[in-house]
Amino acid sequence: METIKEFFTLETIYLVSNYAVIPLWVMLLVAPNSKFTNIIINTIALPAIFACTYGYLLYQQFYNGGIFAEEAASIALNNFSLYLGIDQLSSLFANKIFLLIFWIHFLTISIFVGTWIAKDALRNGIHKYVAALPLVLTYFTGPLGLFLYLFVRLIIIQKIRIHD
Repeated sequence: METIKEFFTLETIYLVSNYAVIPLWVMLLVAPNSKFTNIIINTIALPAIFACTYGYLLYQQFYNGGIFAEEAASIALNNFSLYLGIDQLSSLFANKIFLLIFWIHFLTISIFVGTWIAKDALRNGIHKYVAALPLVLTYFTGPLGLFLYLFVRLIIIQKIRIHD
């Protein structure tokens, strides 16, 4: 158990999570219609890995005595105070496990939205270079990239509805 604790540090989980999504974003930008991209993007592997990581971190957050118990003990069941104000949210982010849970959440939703943008652009005949800026913005700024894509989509194909 000690070797697992030494290997799966919060820093390692953070770095591996970040490095795991970068190739996916590059594939969405450079080769959104390639067979390899479709195989990688259309599997449940990455969401499953992120879900397991997320679940593991939640387990560690709520059950004192896990690998990261010393970091989780301070706010174990007080996580819902994030809805009470920005100061409460800020204090929760001081907890590294809670911050990493939010980061995994962000990465998962971000790559899902990026995948949707790339697939929707292909389906509607929007060139990959036109979709590139919204994809990059989605990676860095989330909602701004999605809005830009929806705006570009409205101009190019005159569809206001997200789903056909």
